[in-house]
Amino acid sequence: MSSVLSSPSPWPELPRDYLGGVDAAYPDEDPTNEILLGMAELDRGRSYLAYAEYQSVAALYDRLVAAREDTDGFVVDGFADAAARIAKLRGTSRGAAETLLNDAVALRDRLPEVSECLRDGVIGPWHAQKAISRTDLLAESSAAPLVDADIAETLRNKRGTWSRARFRDMIDRIVFRHDPDAVRERREQALDDRRMWTNPREDGTAEITGVMSAENVRIAAAAVAALADSVCEHDPRTKPQRQSDAMFALLSGTAFECDCGHDDCTAVIPEPGVVPPVDSRAVLHVVTDEATLKGTANHVGYMDGHGVISPEHVRDIAARADTKASYLVPPNTEPEPDGTFTLPAHLPSDPYRPSAALDTFIRLRDGYCTEPGCLTSAWRGDLDHVDEYDHACPHRGGQTTEVGLNAKCRPGHLLKTFGDWIDDQWRDDDGRLVTEYITPEGLVLPGEAETQEDLFPGLRRIRFTAPAQAPPRHTTGQIEPRTRVRTRVANKHARRRAERARNRKRVTAAGPPPF
Repeated sequence: MSSVLSSPSPWPELPRDYLGGVDAAYPDEDPTNEILLGMAELDRGRSYLAYAEYQSVAALYDRLVAAREDTDGFVVDGFADAAARIAKLRGTSRGAAETLLNDAVALRDRLPEVSECLRDGVIGPWHAQKAISRTDLLAESSAAPLVDADIAETLRNKRGTWSRARFRDMIDRIVFRHDPDAVRERREQALDDRRMWTNPREDGTAEITGVMSAENVRIAAAAVAALADSVCEHDPRTKPQRQSDAMFALLSGTAFECDCGHDDCTAVIPEPGVVPPVDSRAVLHVVTDEATLKGTANHVGYMDGHGVISPEHVRDIAARADTKASYLVPPNTEPEPDGTFTLPAHLPSDPYRPSAALDTFIRLRDGYCTEPGCLTSAWRGDLDHVDEYDHACPHRGGQTTEVGLNAKCRPGHLLKTFGDWIDDQWRDDDGRLVTEYITPEGLVLPGEAETQEDLFPGLRRIRFTAPAQAPPRHTTGQIEPRTRVRTRVANKHARRRAERARNRKRVTAAGPPPF
């Protein structure tokens, strides 16, 4: 009988090449950039280890489950036997072991090309798990090989990072392209399963949960948040505590009060049961093309805060009495001879401020904060000039154009404005928007691999008039202090020009990317 892990671990002796050249025992001796690059190499190592684990577990499935399907008993079968081995080896739950078995077989048999992306470090373990879960409706579908190949091709050919939201959206878009009926069926089944339940906890509290359409959840959550935020600034409760109390008040029709205890409290809180709909109306952004809205096409839509939705779902939302349709390009607008549409880029009185059309376009195009990995909605973030706008000398600074702006969450915007980070953004030879971030030490980090233009290609037909190079009359709302604008902006422009020059040399020398 063999003993499990009775010998010393060989991992401390792993060659440093596998760790990006960083000595794990003395990482403090390496420069910051080397440590970061080492972490990137560790990510590739995690990917390969996850791939090896899935392969091994799939082999166990073949040996202990598939090979004895015809001889399984009623109480103990091969699947339970295999799960028991893994659970006991690792000291984990049987359920976790069963999930690992199912995922390993799904990745190997349903998504073999995605599995190779995991092996090669193109994606990480969580990407593989997300791909498995988002394609589970294709388990018996003939479209599975096409979806697998399409996902893998996208991953290998698009340089950049994948936030959890963008990765989910990419997979959902591809699944709908190849098997729209499966997507529709999944939504119908999910709506049939809408319900509400409670779960008592041991500490005298309990949980209440409801399953409903995504748009209803967003609207209900907005109503709760609006009531919770109606208290004055002296209310001692945390935001989550206020939201819990507000939810109870709305559900029960009881009073919601400010807990400040001050006689001169300035909170204006509606009476229970008489909150008019307009006071809790939520702005829910749903994006689609005009043909899908009219029913003459069936393209996917996008719901802010949720992700990709089916065309039927889009039209269901559009049919609601409280839905208002807005158009980026006004109806009956004549296109240019090349099929594009031209819209104003900035306010007539202020070339610093984007027009309503450009503001909407940037948020539609980005969908989320453009910082790698950030899940903040573009609709809740700031619009930032990628090249800092020079209020003292506008012709030297960034311009208010669609390439010159992107969406950032407030922390990311402040980090760039007051820190030594810079970002760069341009369109490549294929017209794709490329974003990069440069650390204070000069390490170039790729931005997100996709934008919402991959979901709505029609956005690439929108053009904007170039703004006049004149200073705005007012500069209220600037984040940067006046005393530091010229120095900080000038320095950042110089760094960005240098990084662009180095980037062009790097791309020319390296040739096309390997994947």
